[in-house]
Amino acid sequence: MEKFSRWRDQGTGIQPFLPPVPAVEDHSPAEKALGVILMIVKPITGLVKMALVAVVGVVYFILESIGLVLSPLGPIHRIYHRFVTAVLLRLVLVLLGFFWIKTEVVTLKRGRAASNKAHSGSRTVSGQMIVSNWSSYIDILYLAFRYDPVFTQIYPETLTVRQISLWQALRLSGSYPELAPEAGVETLPLLEFTKAMHKKGAGPVVVFPEGTTTNNRAILKFVPIFKDWQVPETSIDIRILTLKYDYRKFAPTFTVGLDNSYRLGHLFRTCAQFVNTLSVKSLNPEESPSNSNFSAMEGLSSTPQAAAAGIIEPVDEDALGSVILNLMGRITRYRKLGLNVRDKADFLDYFILRNNGISAKKTQKAPASTSSQRPKRH
Repeated sequence: MEKFSRWRDQGTGIQPFLPPVPAVEDHSPAEKALGVILMIVKPITGLVKMALVAVVGVVYFILESIGLVLSPLGPIHRIYHRFVTAVLLRLVLVLLGFFWIKTEVVTLKRGRAASNKAHSGSRTVSGQMIVSNWSSYIDILYLAFRYDPVFTQIYPETLTVRQISLWQALRLSGSYPELAPEAGVETLPLLEFTKAMHKKGAGPVVVFPEGTTTNNRAILKFVPIFKDWQVPETSIDIRILTLKYDYRKFAPTFTVGLDNSYRLGHLFRTCAQFVNTLSVKSLNPEESPSNSNFSAMEGLSSTPQAAAAGIIEPVDEDALGSVILNLMGRITRYRKLGLNVRDKADFLDYFILRNNGISAKKTQKAPASTSSQRPKRH
């Protein structure tokens, strides 16, 4: 849309914030007839599956409440929680149409396949950090089902993070990004936080360095959350993960979730799909920037040939962030953009003003002591 053209990346022409619009296609009479049938069937399917998702959610809440009794038993409680989370969230993903999720350990070195050691080393443990792109609340459901991790919220103004619950992580997907923590909210630098979670045995830590969701067409410029880290950073085991959605008409990506009407509407449309597709790729642990043999030259090159020639991508103040961003781009073959989380906040400001579906009360900005502060959106 032309009215949102100011948030089109100048270098690539990609608009990463608007929900994807399917291309117009010519259909045969048979396809048009099928389309009419689907217009009748899909709403019914969506309502039934949404109801089932709600039931599973209630069951999850009840079982988690019962599990609190096991809290003093430590390891037993973690096993119970892991089992309940894995089973019920996988069931939710099935109801959302993700019957099969393709996972793959990839290598970026030419002529080399991921070894058995790499596959065995891909298992996550407490103290490990998972760095991922972020496009939807479905990312959260998958990561919770697969790893039962500690989710984090990044604050770009302070370059710190805080721990958030699964429910909070789901609500943050598509929401207005909070650039700074509210008064009284305790945050920590990411490295210190990750080491603290390791001491507690709390599970792997998930970080979304883009700081907000995109439409899964490119990767935003990272918040410089790794600014003071080394390359390689051997004190933490870093795992790089990418999630990619394939679709024709409806995209499971979720970029605008300013209130419950947006969230429920998108959930309904996702449930109405018969099949959705998600593929997950993780980088070979032997090529991770936490490996002591990691080469910064290779990590900052766009191809193995460029590394051999000494050609590297530009590096900003966050060297490790630049390395991870480049590796993520090579895994997904997505373009790396100059836009960032602050641009997403500006986009949502404009989106709210242009959209009559959100009340005027929600468009009013809260008083701010500095120009960097923005209204909080839920």
